[in-house]
Amino acid sequence: MKGAALPEHGYERPNSLIRLSDKVIVRVFSENGSSQKDFDFQSFQIGEELELAFAEGFDRATGPGGTRRTNESTKNLYSGLRAFAKLLNAASNPPRALSDLRPAHIAGLRLQGTKNSQSIVMAIRVVLRGNSSLPTPFRELLFAPMKSAAYVGKVSAYSESEFRAIRRSARTEIRAALKRVRTMEAELAAWQQHSDEVVDPEVARRGNLLAFIAANGDLPRYESGLVNQYGPYKNSPKIFRSLFPTLSELAAIVILMQCLTGQNVTTICELTTAHARADDQEGEDEVLLIRAQKRRRGRHAAEMDISFTSMPVWLDEGGKDDDDFASPFGLFKIAEELCHRARAFAGSERLLCAYSSKRRETTFNGLGFRGINQVSGSIWNGWVHEDKHCDGIDTMRLRRTFLELHQRPVAQKSSTLADTYLSKDPGSLPTYQAVVDEALSDEVNRIRATNTIRTLSEDEVREAAQDPEALAVQLGLSAGKLKELLDGRLDTIAAACVDPDNGPYDPAGQACTASFLLCLGCPNARSEPRHIPVQSLLSKRIRARKLEMPAEQWTQRYQVADEQLQDLLREQRADVDEMALQTSDHDFQMVEALLEGRYDIR
Repeated sequence: MKGAALPEHGYERPNSLIRLSDKVIVRVFSENGSSQKDFDFQSFQIGEELELAFAEGFDRATGPGGTRRTNESTKNLYSGLRAFAKLLNAASNPPRALSDLRPAHIAGLRLQGTKNSQSIVMAIRVVLRGNSSLPTPFRELLFAPMKSAAYVGKVSAYSESEFRAIRRSARTEIRAALKRVRTMEAELAAWQQHSDEVVDPEVARRGNLLAFIAANGDLPRYESGLVNQYGPYKNSPKIFRSLFPTLSELAAIVILMQCLTGQNVTTICELTTAHARADDQEGEDEVLLIRAQKRRRGRHAAEMDISFTSMPVWLDEGGKDDDDFASPFGLFKIAEELCHRARAFAGSERLLCAYSSKRRETTFNGLGFRGINQVSGSIWNGWVHEDKHCDGIDTMRLRRTFLELHQRPVAQKSSTLADTYLSKDPGSLPTYQAVVDEALSDEVNRIRATNTIRTLSEDEVREAAQDPEALAVQLGLSAGKLKELLDGRLDTIAAACVDPDNGPYDPAGQACTASFLLCLGCPNARSEPRHIPVQSLLSKRIRARKLEMPAEQWTQRYQVADEQLQDLLREQRADVDEMALQTSDHDFQMVEALLEGRYDIR
């Protein structure tokens, strides 16, 4: 990796703020100096003083030490200023000087509270921050704190089948590009080695044309600059397109890389070929470290190191040959190979470089090759899902899909992953609810299996009269304790307790002081057929109290006991109404005293 270097002696910053007789232009240079773009402020038509103030602020923000360092961020800043200029021109009394600016000119934008309106306000802040001529009321409202933008619309993740289809289509396009470029490179190498032996004029014409394009990075042209594709230069555009990757193919690389890493598209587009190997390059899995940037983090936190490994992310997918399309490391090497000629002509270390005939004048050497700064899903040839061709791709949805599937942060905090992405994804909510429901159901079943009281059937009670030892072993009791249980000497109210000195609610060795209602879920409790009538009566009286007291109070005092009773009576196949009729007045009074808390130790 190359480190930063100071400018050579005698360096002068290029003039970026250009004032002509009929124009005010700010010329923005890319960070590596390979391209430039002019932004015209005269077209705003908001008065000379305002145009110049906006141009000077824009120049500061996009120049050395500025906060807008990428082509995309400069375009967004300019778009925000242009939108504000339209609003000013639409006012009943359009301002033509800084002193004419009033709070009303930005109050509407702040009241909207949308992401777009707030981006316009932020653009005005950036360019006017250092301007001392702003009227105080306007300045105070401009820099007053803003609430978070209103959340409009929901971006859902792709389904798993759609995500597989996207990766499959991207790999297919990249594989075809790799095959085409390798074929042309092999043809070029064969021509350079055996050109003297060729006698076929058509083969010689094609070989010379291919060698010219490979050496010059351009098509044969007339003196006027128009492409010459006639006579010996026939089919030269086709040969040119075969030797270099297209924008759609580079978009496929970016999309597949995002599917494999979850990184932002801008971060992927700005990757360079400079890297360090973190493996021994012999027996270990290949790992490379590469410097990357996430601009939204700000000037001091944008830089980061990311690792690309050769460990496949999708074990059921990959290439049909020796090329690795299933890991970030493999795709990095493929991109490095595909773009090596375009990279040389662009004079750039960018991993992804492309040719654009429309941008020849603004590129490093006028050839039209440049490192791509952003990829729009609309320039991709598309993907096929369930035998249907789908145009374009939403890279925000791709990133959201990766985060949802992997459930781990990528160049972000864990809180950002949870609050900004996962919790706001309508597609993932049913999945999370299903996971939570399953976990809660498993926990409820576990608790029921652990804490539900052991029930004895009528057959077991009869068998105990013949062979008490066998039943005692089965219940984990001594024969004496079993006899006490069957004789009713261990009864609480709706069950019997086999170990009152070692309950779960008090320290071991101390007599249990818990309410008799808690016996329904105690592991020391046992239920016999003779307890069923009281249990049925207790269930009915608890349900009756539901109509006699506030719902919250009933839930707090009786809901757990009610659910435990329902489970217990269901397990014993009891007819609650019939069994409750078999109770006495004494049983009724005992149940009422229990529900009123008169048996509780206070």
